Amino acid sequence: MEPTEFSVPPALARRMEKIARQERRTPIALLREMLRVYERHKQKQEEEPYTEEWVMNLVREVEEEDRLHPKTQEELDREDEELRCYADAQTKKLGIKEKDIVRLIHERRKRRRHASRS
Repeated sequence: MEPTEFSVPPALARRMEKIARQERRTPIALLREMLRVYERHKQKQEEEPYTEEWVMNLVREVEEEDRLHPKTQEELDREDEELRCYADAQTKKLGIKEKDIVRLIHERRKRRRHASRS
């Protein structure tokens, strides 16, 4: 099998090299470990769907990442646009109208409150 070459943004390459140095690994060894972790994560996800605890941990990780590596305004704007496009596609796919959103939020909160009392 021929090796596959790909490029990564410079900031990501620097972070990967730094982590590899700290762990006394080569970048390729770190990449192999990252792929193993990702595969285990995906397998676990298929076995056990997202939980509220998992989501909250992810939110904390993202907040910490943002604190350590703040994004430029251009990156934030691009991310906002990507999220808007994704949300538009999902609501269209699910047939959700703008008028449904508040009702859906209230229904979800009510189910959560009821589940936490049980």
